[in-house]
Amino acid sequence: MSNNPVTALKPHFPGLKKAKKIVGEASTREYYRLFFEKYTLMAMIFPEKEAAIPEIEKVTKFTTLYSDYSLLVPEIKDVIDNHIVVQEDLGDVLVQKVLKDKKRVSEWEPIFEEIGDILIKLRDIPASKTSAILDLARMKKEMDFFLAHFAPYYLSIGRTEEGLQELKSCLYKMVESNSRVDTFAHRDFHTRNMMIHKDNGKVYLVDYQDSLVASPYYDLVSFTYDSYLDLKENKKIFMERLQGKGFKIEEDLLYIAAIQRNIKALGTFGYQVMVRKNTKYSKYIKRTLRRVLSNPCFDEFFKLDFFLLDDNTLS
Repeated sequence: MSNNPVTALKPHFPGLKKAKKIVGEASTREYYRLFFEKYTLMAMIFPEKEAAIPEIEKVTKFTTLYSDYSLLVPEIKDVIDNHIVVQEDLGDVLVQKVLKDKKRVSEWEPIFEEIGDILIKLRDIPASKTSAILDLARMKKEMDFFLAHFAPYYLSIGRTEEGLQELKSCLYKMVESNSRVDTFAHRDFHTRNMMIHKDNGKVYLVDYQDSLVASPYYDLVSFTYDSYLDLKENKKIFMERLQGKGFKIEEDLLYIAAIQRNIKALGTFGYQVMVRKNTKYSKYIKRTLRRVLSNPCFDEFFKLDFFLLDDNTLS
């Protein structure tokens, strides 16, 4: 299928001229831009048909839910053969790209304004709208993933079983202190999952199919402590403006959500680099580790030497 998507899609879209593969993120899904005479669409292709069915059900469910709460997401045009979702084409401009480009600084403020509004709208979605929850068992599973795929390869303490067990104890204590898990969350609310629409210039969300109930600050820290982008002085300004819109912040819970999120990201990066040999994620490791070490709650749970990085791993 993935070798010739035009053949499979042509009966459903007779005007289809060609398809161009688009580089995706960390998932096994494949993406193609579909070219027609006067417009384009995007095809998201799941590799295994049987496994794709529940995943596509989530995509369609949350596309409707997000739209119902005035959140901008790509429109679904068709679902084909239970493993292909054809969607509106948003274009190629990631929010990450715009906020990194100092030549586009005039665009930053309206983008920050939109992202703040999106966070408030996400909070307004009732937690009952998703059955998935980032409960204690799931948080511990994420820490185990970090212990399996990052710590042994990158951290000095991860070189021995004794060290891993000591770190595991501290990680579990950290997630156990995350006392509030009661708010609807996108779950991957970072700047590579936000796109500037090619036609209307608005911020659209993608990769929302794993939305769940989490900390009330999970989406906020996913953006402000983003592994893919350093907001620098804009972080404080953004937080203050968000609070001015009525978004209340409890700092202790915010910091715990942030350090948990960053450690989870390190586990993902380790897996991508060491298991899937996807080395493009290596460049985000040091920034994310700095996020962990500089977190105001770090000393409450960890010792500095727990997170000593072996630079030879990154060379």
